[in-house]
Amino acid sequence: MRGQAAVEYLTTYGWAIFALLIVIAVLFSSGILSPNYLISEECTFGTNLQCNFALFNQGASTKILLNVFNGFPYKIKIISVNIETQDGKQYFSGFPTDIELDSGGNATFDAILSGPPLGEGSVKRFVGNVTYVSCAPELGPDCTTSQHVITGRVVGRVIPQ
Repeated sequence: MRGQAAVEYLTTYGWAIFALLIVIAVLFSSGILSPNYLISEECTFGTNLQCNFALFNQGASTKILLNVFNGFPYKIKIISVNIETQDGKQYFSGFPTDIELDSGGNATFDAILSGPPLGEGSVKRFVGNVTYVSCAPELGPDCTTSQHVITGRVVGRVIPQ
């Protein structure tokens, strides 16, 4: 009797462990438990300069479309946008300069990443800054020459085009 109870015990728990291993294997193969799936995408340049982005490969290069929203209570003029990888080895070039944004307005910028394209589905972290000048009406009819820099980060997955 003891031998039969031991065999039944091992068989029952053996099947349960086997089923658990199959479920874990399915979750890993679907990508749900991969580290890239757990990383959330973000685009942060402060509360007054909100942004959205899309990161994708086009031809033999990686492009970014960056939409910037002016949350300041006055018009600003974006002098430059600089975004690069955390290690500084690759950077986006081709952002337009001297773009005026009314309060509540937005603009979309596009640029191309230097170097080889990133793999589709890969997650990449970038750091950057936006340089702007204020065009508040109380400062005069024209925009000031005093530049302000907002630093931020972009974390995103390269999506298929």
